[in-house]
Amino acid sequence: MDMKWEQGDWALGPTGLPETVEGLEELLQNGAMAIAMRQGSLPYDRSLGSRFYLWDREEEHALERAVALANEGLLSLPGVQAVSAQETEDGVVFTLQTPLGEGSVTVWKATKGS
Repeated sequence: MDMKWEQGDWALGPTGLPETVEGLEELLQNGAMAIAMRQGSLPYDRSLGSRFYLWDREEEHALERAVALANEGLLSLPGVQAVSAQETEDGVVFTLQTPLGEGSVTVWKATKGS
């Protein structure tokens, strides 16, 4: 069980307390965070995160590269892998396969400086 995140902050329930997630929803949330986190940005473990911030939508085979960069970030989550990506107005939607099933997550592409 983990705290639920929405738009970069804890999601609060009707009582004002943070909501929780578990199961598939938790794996998808952790997957999205692993992809979105800039690799090397966490001082306690510089290996966490991905290099998705380097992704260039204009390069040849851009979506395949996005999946590869996502999978790099997902190495810390056993059994979780990105199988496809689709660019949308909201970012990149990744389809993730997990031991608990399949689901989609949207990840904003961070800039190289963020």
